[in-house]
Amino acid sequence: MREVAQALSLLTIIIPILGWVIISSWYRKGIKLASYALAFSIATLLTSSINIPIFFLNSPPRIIFTPLSFRGVGIFSFILDGVSITISFLVAFIGFLILFFSQGYMTPKNREHRIDRGFSWFYGLMLLFMASMIGVIYSYSLISMTIFYELTSICSWALIGFFHEDPESRYASKKALYITHLGWFFLIAASALICSSTGEITFDALQELNPTLKSVAVVLIAIACWSKSAQVPFFTWLPDAMIAPTPVSAYLHAAAMVKVGAYLLFRTIQYSPPLDFNISLIIGLMAIITMIYGLLMYVPQLDMKRLLAYSTITQISYMFLALSFASLREVNGLRASIFHLWNHAYAKALFFLIAGALAYSTGSRLLNDYSGIISRSKTISLGFAVAAFSIAGIPPLNCFYSKFLIFLSGFSAGNIFASILTLIAIGESVCSFIVFLYWFTRCVYGDPSDVVERAQEIPKSILSSLIVLIAMCIVSAYLFYPVLGEVNFWRG
Repeated sequence: MREVAQALSLLTIIIPILGWVIISSWYRKGIKLASYALAFSIATLLTSSINIPIFFLNSPPRIIFTPLSFRGVGIFSFILDGVSITISFLVAFIGFLILFFSQGYMTPKNREHRIDRGFSWFYGLMLLFMASMIGVIYSYSLISMTIFYELTSICSWALIGFFHEDPESRYASKKALYITHLGWFFLIAASALICSSTGEITFDALQELNPTLKSVAVVLIAIACWSKSAQVPFFTWLPDAMIAPTPVSAYLHAAAMVKVGAYLLFRTIQYSPPLDFNISLIIGLMAIITMIYGLLMYVPQLDMKRLLAYSTITQISYMFLALSFASLREVNGLRASIFHLWNHAYAKALFFLIAGALAYSTGSRLLNDYSGIISRSKTISLGFAVAAFSIAGIPPLNCFYSKFLIFLSGFSAGNIFASILTLIAIGESVCSFIVFLYWFTRCVYGDPSDVVERAQEIPKSILSSLIVLIAMCIVSAYLFYPVLGEVNFWRG
């Protein structure tokens, strides 16, 4: 069964790449390409889904295999464990839902942007984006990690610049590429340091470094992670990237691109204990600074997608905060970070698709234009509530459980520094709840605004995607619970 699990994991990368090649080389009407892209995403989702029971019922704690090597060095070396198997499913599942949503959104009927061209570009690159993110998730070799890390940047650059006739779109796409590409150089530097010091280029090699070199390598990787995950001081590219079509924004925030940094640092911390306290201090302080800045930037935002961009910046900082606790050998910090990555993906995908549905229907992204949404769509109103309160950490929605585990790990770390940072994070959650409660009551209830009154009907493909994500925001924490016990530091 090991061979079956390995083959299926490779297929989850190969299938969307094949879809990208085929769709990008065809010129067909949008609805046809949308159907073909959806078929490739379904095939990817099926292979990742089948791999879950095969791996958990028949396999050891981890499988490492190298499908491509050069002179004994693993170019593409992959790891299968509870985390990679589950998160690859997440990437495929969210990708499928967003492509299904896109069938209704990427049309000439879209009131925000009349979309009547670029379908092969959009659908092909979305599949390549999916493949590159799954490649990141499975990567065990730092070579394959750097390749897929950069590939996600290239995909995001091309997709953020979808409306390339607009100078603002071109500027935003180049800005995203430049900043994340800068992080790539730090990842290469860390990889070179590890390889030159140990003769190996895998995550396991971190354990062979002396404490000083290990600290340097982890800091270099952390910088690469901050740039990719839009943390201070590299955050500026993410709000500007909201000029992209909403399906791109949703995937970029929920399951690809910005999650690369959090996942990469998770693997780094998992394979590098023990770490110097100063590493925890640096990661924790940067997380809190980002968290506070993101919260402050909620206040002036009237554009719904820009508000959600700053929300993503703060929520990713929770994952980094949990990893700072993990670097103190607090295993619940390690578990909490990947748990929050899983839960936040569903909530943020839902929130962005709500924003996209409203923009499609009304032609506006401004929160001030929305009032009385409930009079037009109960599904949109329910989705708005579930997404907002999940991200704010309100029980029994999914992000409550992962945030609770983050706070628990902070108080359990046995360090006053960790406890103080945890209290600040709790304060941010309270403030975040207040902000989202304000916009929920203002947008959903009250007399319908003129913009809402004139809203057009929302396609069933859009509403169906929202309903599935609403359900996942309720149950996803329970689905991930069996995986939590599998998450531990790896000591070789």
